[in-house]
Amino acid sequence: MKVLVTGANGFIGSNLCKHLIRDRHSVAGLVRPSGERTFLEGLEPLAIKQGDITEPESLKNTMAEVSIVYNVAGYSSDWGPWATFRRVNVEGVRNVMEAAREAGVKRVVHISSVSVYGFPGKTNVAEDTPFTPRPDDPYITTKAEGERLAMSYNGKGLEVAVIRPAGVYGPNDRTTTLQLAPVLLAGKFAHVDGGRHIMAPVYIDNLVQIIRRAGESAGAPGQAFNAVDDDMVTWREFIEWMCTDLACPTPRLSVPGRLAWPLSVLVENITKAFGKKDSPLINKYRVRVVMRDSHYSTEKAKKLLGYRPRVSTREGMRRTISWYRQYAGLGS
Repeated sequence: MKVLVTGANGFIGSNLCKHLIRDRHSVAGLVRPSGERTFLEGLEPLAIKQGDITEPESLKNTMAEVSIVYNVAGYSSDWGPWATFRRVNVEGVRNVMEAAREAGVKRVVHISSVSVYGFPGKTNVAEDTPFTPRPDDPYITTKAEGERLAMSYNGKGLEVAVIRPAGVYGPNDRTTTLQLAPVLLAGKFAHVDGGRHIMAPVYIDNLVQIIRRAGESAGAPGQAFNAVDDDMVTWREFIEWMCTDLACPTPRLSVPGRLAWPLSVLVENITKAFGKKDSPLINKYRVRVVMRDSHYSTEKAKKLLGYRPRVSTREGMRRTISWYRQYAGLGS
């Protein structure tokens, strides 16, 4: 089977390519000409296709004879200009879908996010739960628009399935682990509400499993699936596991949610007023994630796709911090 992975050089995309190649699929990876390729080292069987999902012309001839497109590329950030989010997470999705349909691709698996639910403050959120609009948040808003757009192509020359990952972590995770671990080591982390709220992590191997099953299962087209570890874990437990494996003290500071939220609004407004491009340490998205319970049901994926997460959150954390310690030169 010939497949194409967009965003192949990212954390999720590179791991997906590795697993597909291991199982002897013919894999092509779409990478922007300026994209870093560190994650692709050792994946020599991977056929690199240069292209950018925001540039429709660059997608021509990248999907010839491809059966499945895994659309992993996206702008995943809690900070940035609206125009960038929309160009990648909405118009980029449109470009991929149009190119796939024109090339005669059978199925597209689009990677969305559990953020589309808007963090409603519930556990076991199922896929039919209405999205809570967050018009002030560009990531949540554009991921929801992009998902709806992708699904609108189902049955119109394409089979489309959607995966909604929770917070992805694992070895080589440079979005969350690489940012959070140094803060913990420096003793600068503070919980919200004592870290008592339920979180929703997904270990990279568990995520790759559900993505692949959505690409290959007969029951996937026209469906969206949450991707989350099986464990029900609080933020305090998750952070304490990180600290145990990092051999650093666990955080003692905590801020009540009723204070954390207005503080995040204030800090974000000040940051924007000064025109700073880098995300502040505290912003509304980050506080929204930790100030209420947020966990998602995977019963649908288990029933229709046979999803069985093989790595527990605790074991996933051990593997992740083992990688980080080597990466940061902290020893084994």
